[in-house]
Amino acid sequence: MGRGKAERTGASAGRLMLLLDSEALSSIAHGPARRRERVRALIAEMRRRERPVGTVAAVLAEVVRGWPRDAALFARLRRERVQVYSVDSRVGVRAGQLLGATRSGSEQAIDAFVVAVADLAGGAIIASVDPREMQRLAGHAAGVVIVDIARG
Repeated sequence: MGRGKAERTGASAGRLMLLLDSEALSSIAHGPARRRERVRALIAEMRRRERPVGTVAAVLAEVVRGWPRDAALFARLRRERVQVYSVDSRVGVRAGQLLGATRSGSEQAIDAFVVAVADLAGGAIIASVDPREMQRLAGHAAGVVIVDIARG
């Protein structure tokens, strides 16, 4: 079912969106300064290219805790115009297929949801601090590129 690796993105790379995983999402509000600036630079570049920036609803479960500091995250989501993509049956099925293809357990489900949204959209750049695990999943998706925001 996987059609290619991130290296095979070719011309589709010009049409990609940026998807933020949990660490990238929390970084834009209150992450380490270097990581925060790296994610904000990626968002600015996507805005310059008039490309969408988003995350997956399931990612919110990893970053929202019902604490006052959540307000900064939601303010930054609005300010950066981050679209939140739903986890519907198509995304759930594709995520399950990705987990099966990589022989991963449900502990990787949220990463699989992110890669599934990217794959179903025809490709995306995913900002992550765990590029190794994301790349395993993305290796079974088309046009998905992983950017390590932990490294500068």
